[in-house]
Amino acid sequence: MKNLVKGFICLSLFFICLQSNAQKLPVREPDMNRPSLFQNLPNKISCRINDLSALLESEIGKSVSFSLVNNLNFQGVVSSVASKSDNTLNSVVIRSTNFPGAALSFSRITKEDGTFSYVGLIISFQHGDAYEINLENGQYYFVKKGFYDLVNE
Repeated sequence: MKNLVKGFICLSLFFICLQSNAQKLPVREPDMNRPSLFQNLPNKISCRINDLSALLESEIGKSVSFSLVNNLNFQGVVSSVASKSDNTLNSVVIRSTNFPGAALSFSRITKEDGTFSYVGLIISFQHGDAYEINLENGQYYFVKKGFYDLVNE
């Protein structure tokens, strides 16, 4: 009889563990049918680093604008400015007013030898495309990427 009670308890614990949700991770399938925000823009745009670097000096709440492509400006409002580690990392986030839902995140990194490198992207969490800043042959470019190339959900 003792073995029957122990077996029943073990079997009960086994079924309780099977029904437990504590170890299940939520799985979110990528939505490959997101609309494109930048469908009318080229896949590669020359990046004017001097214009973007000037944005690092902006104040929160200030309206800013810079030329993205000929006859098209990226306009927005500065929502965040940060400076870390004795100004070795400066960042700005700008919420776009002419690309709904998009934001530009731009950072300047000061290397130990005093030179700079830049990283950034323009992304909207409601759309399927984005731009990432890449360095190619000494020139920075905005390169169009798919949303899921940059973000894992």
